[in-house]
Amino acid sequence: MRKGIAIVTAATTLLLCASSLGATTALAAPASERASLHASFSPDRLGASTTISYGFHLQTSEGLAPPPLASITLYIPAGMNYTLTTLGLAICRPAVLLAEGVAGCPPNSRLGSGNAFVEVPFGTGSGQEIPEIQAVSGPPTSKGNMVVLFYANGKAPVSAQLVFQGEVLPDSGVFGSQLLTAVPPVASVPGGSDVSIVSVNAMIGPSGLTYYKHVHGKLKPFHPLGIGGFPFSASFAFQDGSQASASTTVPCPPPVRRRRK
Repeated sequence: MRKGIAIVTAATTLLLCASSLGATTALAAPASERASLHASFSPDRLGASTTISYGFHLQTSEGLAPPPLASITLYIPAGMNYTLTTLGLAICRPAVLLAEGVAGCPPNSRLGSGNAFVEVPFGTGSGQEIPEIQAVSGPPTSKGNMVVLFYANGKAPVSAQLVFQGEVLPDSGVFGSQLLTAVPPVASVPGGSDVSIVSVNAMIGPSGLTYYKHVHGKLKPFHPLGIGGFPFSASFAFQDGSQASASTTVPCPPPVRRRRK
């Protein structure tokens, strides 16, 4: 089974609001593979620590499952300040994640979760699967870049556990950074065709996460700070050499009205 997801990990507050941001989604053209992208914030208000929900959908121009993915690049809005984050305070090792799953990782390494809709070819037919995906903070690269480890846990029709990684790289212009994720090929059966990712939905941020810190010799729970930003874009490369891209924007939150005294 093949599963992949590109998830952004950052922490910021909604400090800036880009102008002319409509909630639009772009489809790639004229390539035969097409992609759509969506994103949202919760809570959606200025100055708030927030959780981002995002996802993408892939298909051919005929509406069929796309070729297997080779890589995903997600472009992150400029103005996101990684130094403000309390997400990913701890590191999880890839070997531990593969052997024990997310349960073997420190609670403070967890970044978010999601699922993917995967089509699995079997001969002339196909099966479908919705594997669970977890994201944790991995060891940084030799250049000090942040690494996100993805753990995909599939059960049926193909049982497989995968660990692969994305690296946060600097960008410029309207985008401040990008998360480049290489998606490993996974055969449906030994010697068979690789499976295809049709869609992914994910949530990254403090919602549902509990971290722990030592206070006066005792462990105290707390919620990590969240993320924020506005324009998003993604590009997808497939094993057959074809490509697709998509973009979306999160509308500016309404201003907070202050009561007159």
